[in-house]
Amino acid sequence: MSHWAAAPLNRHQVTLFAPTLDDTIDGDHPVRLFDELIRAIDFSSWELMYVQVAGQPPIHPRAMASCILYGLSLGMRSSRKLEDACGNRLDFLWLMQGRKPDHATICGFRTDFEPQLKDLFRRVGRVGIEMGLVTLNQVTLDGTSTRANNSRYNTARRSSLEQKLAALDEQIEQRMKEFGEQDRREDELYGVETSPAKLPRSLADLNRRQAELKKAMVNLAQREAARQGRKDVSAKGVSVPLSDAESRVLPNKDGGNAPNYTSVLAVDADSGLIVDTQVLGSNDEPSTVLPAVANIEENFGDKPAAMMIDSGFHSGPNLLGLEQQDVEALIPARQQFRENPALREDPSQPVAQEDLCRLPVSPQLKVLDKAAFVFDRAKDRYHCPMGRVLERVEDRKYNRDGNKGVYKIYACASCAGCPLASKCLPKKAMVRRICRDEYEDARERAAARLSSEEGRARYRRRSSVAETPFAVLKTTMNLRQFLLRGLSKVRQELCWAATAYNLVKLMRFKAAAAPA
Repeated sequence: MSHWAAAPLNRHQVTLFAPTLDDTIDGDHPVRLFDELIRAIDFSSWELMYVQVAGQPPIHPRAMASCILYGLSLGMRSSRKLEDACGNRLDFLWLMQGRKPDHATICGFRTDFEPQLKDLFRRVGRVGIEMGLVTLNQVTLDGTSTRANNSRYNTARRSSLEQKLAALDEQIEQRMKEFGEQDRREDELYGVETSPAKLPRSLADLNRRQAELKKAMVNLAQREAARQGRKDVSAKGVSVPLSDAESRVLPNKDGGNAPNYTSVLAVDADSGLIVDTQVLGSNDEPSTVLPAVANIEENFGDKPAAMMIDSGFHSGPNLLGLEQQDVEALIPARQQFRENPALREDPSQPVAQEDLCRLPVSPQLKVLDKAAFVFDRAKDRYHCPMGRVLERVEDRKYNRDGNKGVYKIYACASCAGCPLASKCLPKKAMVRRICRDEYEDARERAAARLSSEEGRARYRRRSSVAETPFAVLKTTMNLRQFLLRGLSKVRQELCWAATAYNLVKLMRFKAAAAPA
């Protein structure tokens, strides 16, 4: 008797009753629950995109979407790996019922159904609402940098782009002369004028590279105009990606700079499901707050009751905009001071001598921060830490990146002889001035919400809720770098991943609710 276990199946043995495809998958395999959820979703809008007149019958879009989404749940993003799995993995064979799409079909399907993909994301989210999981009572918003499909070294500045374009123009001109001379010799030899239908491959490639560089130049000019007048611009100038011109060279969390996109996700705090996705070709994360509220209302018919967002999204327009839509804003200020002795019962009286050293100081200006001054709303004036009055002296218009408004400027009548003058006055200033815009009231109300015990307790949930989807997308789904290029395709790629993430969450909720 052999010590080793015998193989249960002989490769060459003919069986009388062959196992069915369904028998090859265990009854409790996750792919069964995944297929059940997908089959509950209507794909009629996808079917309308097919023109079934001639040619081979297409694979049903539900099967194609299942292949991509199930593959994402297992960390398979490459179309070639999905093609291989459809032909060799039993769970994929069962899911696809033996269909074997090639990688080109999978790759094309992934980008050909943008409206339908958004509708699929919406329908999956509404399944969560029907199951009582998604409540929209509290929604978090967070962003992260995701590498673009562009080498970190394949970037250029203006001088380099101009040199590359000049060299390409010269090459194209030289090739045109060579092709013209070749046509002339052929006409003399054959006596027939030739008119090729296509450009020679070498010239077509040069034209393609020229178009990419021109697109990069347009992109460069736009970014130079947007950053004109800013002090944080490198003296070397703006650098732009060459392979994916719609991405942006941004700092990496692991060090250095590289072409990146900014991925932003809105997550329902009660269920952990993603309720909105956005991708930016910049790092302007605050601009996604109000669009996220609008997208959630459009997709699910209701607005979030509260938004829990980190300080990077803090801005006056966001706070006021959320208030106007009756959405509670739990967004801390970018600069926070835990202990502020300036907040005293009677601001007309000086701060206690022993507390002067604990007054908040602006890390940028190295003088007393605006938080050290208390606003008297009834009399429309400020009190400094020494109890002196800063009266409103003028109103001044401003224009910050297209956002126009009016500053109210308050100034102290005299700072002469003030013991805090050296800590309070900026360089060469004789009196301290404080600016207040139309968003300051909203900032103060938001700060008051987060200063309460209830507000702090609610906000403590933000980190785990907002960071978990990014952790899963990066580690389980390998979404550390986009495979596609261009903002439109990248947005679809993130939407596919978010839909797969939500399906996996729904699977776990449904499995947990099933009777033992």
